Amino acid sequence: MDPSPIPKFDNPKMDMMPALQLFGAGREKRIYAVPPFTRVESLDFDDHPFTVQQWDEPCAICGSTHSYLDEVVLDDAGNRMFVCSDTDYCRQQSEAKNQ
Repeated sequence: MDPSPIPKFDNPKMDMMPALQLFGAGREKRIYAVPPFTRVESLDFDDHPFTVQQWDEPCAICGSTHSYLDEVVLDDAGNRMFVCSDTDYCRQQSEAKNQ
């Protein structure tokens, strides 16, 4: 797919996924489809290997270290925190942590 609408954090999850994956590219007026159980491999180069993005700190809400995090600016002084971009996953992790 060009350009890929997928954050590189999610690329490894697409490999051999049992579900049909559909992606819309509105400006291009195209729909991309990846059939179930398709081998998916991210492009990498000798001088720029593919790596999944990682963060130095966990989610400020649930403590997850294995999810894609969004950076949230808290105030004008530049204070920041990182939270899961998947709010349902974050809620589930928070509930599991509190049990």
